[in-house]
Amino acid sequence: AQCRRSGSLKGRRVQAMRRRSRHDDRTTAEAYLSSCGFSDEELCKARLRYGSRFDPDVESRIKPFLQWLSDLGMTDFDVRKVVVKSPTGFRVDLEKISKPAVFCLKDLGMDDSQVAQTIVKCPSITTYSSEYNLKPKVRWLKGLGMNDSQVAQTMVKFPQLMGYSLEDNLNPKVQWLKGLGMDDSQVAQT
Repeated sequence: AQCRRSGSLKGRRVQAMRRRSRHDDRTTAEAYLSSCGFSDEELCKARLRYGSRFDPDVESRIKPFLQWLSDLGMTDFDVRKVVVKSPTGFRVDLEKISKPAVFCLKDLGMDDSQVAQTIVKCPSITTYSSEYNLKPKVRWLKGLGMNDSQVAQTMVKFPQLMGYSLEDNLNPKVQWLKGLGMDDSQVAQT
């Protein structure tokens, strides 16, 4: 299987990925993930998104991360989907980043099913700092008049929101909406 990606990754990097695919020169991580049911196409996409040599440690990074996703109630298909969309989850400390991010979601009243659904929609949420990213956004949403349940519902429906910058994206949009005559409750419903 060849790695193909339109436009965004060009030149030698893509050619190197294609050569590696053709020669089946897999890293230990790739071999392990393949044994877990990841297809060549899924591995190729994960390699391209990882951004450097795709060889996170199997014992300390991959196995615990995959087990944790399964423990959240994800199907094997969803686990593969999360890894393919955001293989950088293997780079972050599970105990210091990923688990606290999930605790932040659960503090809003989300159950495991909602947490899993949120992560499947936006896998990079497992790489967000709860202190510097998630909690400030939760406070911001509450500042618009939302309660925990409404914040949780918003995050389940639009988890990508957690990746947006407050200063550069969300605040200017709210100010624009307020400039149109909306109050906080109307903005929160938007």
